[in-house]
Amino acid sequence: MMAEEVVAAVLPKVGETVWDSIHRITEASICMNDNYSRFEAKMKTLCAVRDDLKDRTSKYKSTKNRTMEDWFHRVMAVEKVVEGLESRFTEKQETSTWIHVLPRSKLSKQLASMCLEIGELVNEGNQLGDTLVHKVAERVVKVTAPDISYLPTLQGVLDRILQDLPNEDLKAIRVIGMLGAGKTTILQNLNNHEKVASMYERVIWVTVSGEENNKENLSIEMLQNVIAERLIVDTEDATDVYKVSRCINKELTGVKYLLLLDDVKSELDLETIGIPEGAKGSKIVMTTKYRHVRIPSCSSIEVKKLSQTESWNMFHRLLFLPNDVKNRPQLERMAHKAVSLCGGHPLMIKMAARIFKSIENHEPSEISWSDGLQTLRRWPQKGNNEPMKDLLKFCCDHLDHEHKPCFLYSALYPEDTEISTEALLECWEAENFLKSTEDAKIGGRNILRHLQNVILLEKGASGQYVTMHKLIRAAALNLLSEDRKDKCLVKTSELLEKLEGDIPKRQCVDLWTDKEWISLANNSLDNLPDAPRSTKLSTLFVQKYSKQKKIPDSFFQHMPGLLVLDLYMTEIMTLPSSICRLSNLKVLYLNGCNILKELPGFIGKLKSLEVLDIRGSGVGKLPQQVLALTRMRRLLVSFTISTQDNYDAIFKLSGLEELIIDVDSEMEDWCNTLIEDVVEKVSTLPKLNSFQIRFSDRVIDVIQVVDDTVKIYVPKERHLISFLARRKDLETLSFQVYIGCFMSCGPEIPEFYRYDRYLKYYSGRGENDVVNNVLSKAHAFELINHNDIEHLSRNVIESMDYVQGCLIQSCDKMTTIVKGSLTLNKSLLPNLERLDAKNMPKLERIWEGHVQVRSLSKLKTLVLCNCPMMTMVFCCDIASQLQELHYLEVQDCCRVEVIVTCSQDVFPKLRSLILCNMPSLRQISTRLDWTSLESLKIQDCPTLKELPFDRNSAMGLRSIDADEDWWEALQWSDSNVKDRLVPSCFFR
Repeated sequence: MMAEEVVAAVLPKVGETVWDSIHRITEASICMNDNYSRFEAKMKTLCAVRDDLKDRTSKYKSTKNRTMEDWFHRVMAVEKVVEGLESRFTEKQETSTWIHVLPRSKLSKQLASMCLEIGELVNEGNQLGDTLVHKVAERVVKVTAPDISYLPTLQGVLDRILQDLPNEDLKAIRVIGMLGAGKTTILQNLNNHEKVASMYERVIWVTVSGEENNKENLSIEMLQNVIAERLIVDTEDATDVYKVSRCINKELTGVKYLLLLDDVKSELDLETIGIPEGAKGSKIVMTTKYRHVRIPSCSSIEVKKLSQTESWNMFHRLLFLPNDVKNRPQLERMAHKAVSLCGGHPLMIKMAARIFKSIENHEPSEISWSDGLQTLRRWPQKGNNEPMKDLLKFCCDHLDHEHKPCFLYSALYPEDTEISTEALLECWEAENFLKSTEDAKIGGRNILRHLQNVILLEKGASGQYVTMHKLIRAAALNLLSEDRKDKCLVKTSELLEKLEGDIPKRQCVDLWTDKEWISLANNSLDNLPDAPRSTKLSTLFVQKYSKQKKIPDSFFQHMPGLLVLDLYMTEIMTLPSSICRLSNLKVLYLNGCNILKELPGFIGKLKSLEVLDIRGSGVGKLPQQVLALTRMRRLLVSFTISTQDNYDAIFKLSGLEELIIDVDSEMEDWCNTLIEDVVEKVSTLPKLNSFQIRFSDRVIDVIQVVDDTVKIYVPKERHLISFLARRKDLETLSFQVYIGCFMSCGPEIPEFYRYDRYLKYYSGRGENDVVNNVLSKAHAFELINHNDIEHLSRNVIESMDYVQGCLIQSCDKMTTIVKGSLTLNKSLLPNLERLDAKNMPKLERIWEGHVQVRSLSKLKTLVLCNCPMMTMVFCCDIASQLQELHYLEVQDCCRVEVIVTCSQDVFPKLRSLILCNMPSLRQISTRLDWTSLESLKIQDCPTLKELPFDRNSAMGLRSIDADEDWWEALQWSDSNVKDRLVPSCFFR
């Protein structure tokens, strides 16, 4: 060993002697074998956790795939290091502890350090194991189901199915009915029924149909995929339908299941799909509109039209008819006529109700309802072959010029898809459907609400999504083909494959020519055309394009007008170089493209790009070229433990207005560290008005700008510095600043609506100039769970000149709120109108020391709750300042004996006094006129024996809320006062 290494090894650390340093090195050498034993045990544990996770992920899908892969990679890296350490230990284990002290010491320390690293990996692996999807799929997955209990026709079908389910001679039940008769609604209610959940181990919902215009079911592959996902069966290694079939069959064999098949259009080969005969009592319930579609050993139940009474009840409920309609015969007559025109068809009734709802403004009138009735009368004549489709087309035709393109665009999404409202609004805006004279998002939301009001769109399972009924979508596609003629190509769910299978590739390219909108969602094409001449194309959907690994390099060569490109869940490995030709592209969705590992540098040439979504993709780093995207205003990304440091480019996008980060981890410590790091960086973005961090179980809003109010959450006080330096809107707008608690915790201060500028400070420590800076601008202040202050400091008090409302809660060391001083020459809290102090275990008084003139001079409301150390509420000095006090409430202050000690009259404007649960209270005051007092509530104050009123005081008292026994036991110096007050008493 070189001499300098020896010197460096024994060189003492700061505060150590040379002897201490030598002792430390020797001790490490002696412990080498013990450290290796611990290291070996830790490594065995890590290998066991790794093998367990591999076994579990091979059989069950993980909700944290990318994080899991990252963990496995880090374990592999550790294993390589371990091999080297084991080899070195084999060499050193027989060497002398003293002669070879330095190499042994060095190895011993490395082993100890590696033990810590391995221990962290073990803990992380155990946490990841907890995030795996449950080994056994849920018994039932509830769906949104409209109430049918008030419709005997539909409820009767449901009851009949429930009655037939135990029949062991039946294998299946067929529910048949016309379009829109309510078959799906019945099946939804069956899926959610408690009786079903108790009868079956698995309830499996499958929507079988393809597009409404198609007469066939979805492919076997697609149906298998739905069932496999529901059962949490891993089919990644199954290369054909027969292998997938065996996987599904294995999962269901011996299981008592209920298979719900909605909208079956042709015979199903259940055996090929993988559905076994199942355990005794397993059943299949299917809905269909075709009488020839059957399953062996099945019963049949027909869904008939609603009766006139049922139709009226449904119409009444959907329209929320006011009660006074019954007293206005003309309106009731028109309503009944409208219902009769619907012919007992549920979907028609639903649309009729929405038409009336959209026509009427504030209250029903004969003119508005007459207009609605005339609209219904123009519906297609009943008796047509497909009256529902004609009706829907009629309703779509009558959309105005602003709503119609937005509605038709929504039909580009595949059938039975939940459509993200934010994505839909972005696409509408990119296509210039929204008025430029107002905020585009506001205009878009208004259009969205209108389309929902007339049921052309409906709310999804959560408020973030909308859906389109399959019949309405079919009508929209028909209208689209007429309205835009040959300008749209909407071929989803394998229809395009069948279309193109019979035509040459050259004609396939020509098929794209002159198209404005193309949607190829849920397709399984083997190839895309090389360079289609789609010079007019503005929107291209290629969602869930499952078999295409590579888009041809020249594919986007002739699409200069493309505005929206949606490649959601597309299995592409790279983006083609021709994408740089999309100079007008505004919206790019790459979310769910988990095979796509990077964004190419030429992404920076998309100069018009405004929205980029790469959540759930394999992209682990943003290239620096994204800084050239100066119009980028909305970005959605995913962070994992291994990728969090690769996104620094985000925080240089100065034009960014909205940022959403999905976090793929359940490790609490790492998540907390991430939040702090990201908040500090994001504060440098001056235009950002919306920033969310989304975890699997919660959403954290860091920045929101709503209705001219900027809301900001920061974990620690220091994070405010950058916000104050760069966000000038804190100087000009209303604000809500949350320190140490999420916005979702919400303001706790009463009458919050009164305050434009609000600060909530949670779990802080000491004093902070940055907080005081914000406080100096605030109108309301909440100080909660601050554990190391005994009173508000001079700097804090002087920063509160504009504060009108203050809540102090759970500050465990605070003994007094304000500590006055003779050296202060200004009034304190001059604008405070409301003060609440709650759950203050050591609070003894509100004010201590000198009281400056006009301090608390505007205080109108004071609430003290659960302050067990307080013995007196007011001394005379502070009480004399409260000339404006209107409301006083003191509760759960067990040691308070006196409310105010003062020989002069105080609180001349007090209107309400509430005293509750104070066992030590013996006196309110010695002398009070309180001519303004209107209400008095005294409860559980057993030692209070008299009230401070004489025949000239409390003349305005109108309400006394008290226990009768306590009232009767009161002592009165003048019985006339009691007689005067008795009429105002409300006894418990």
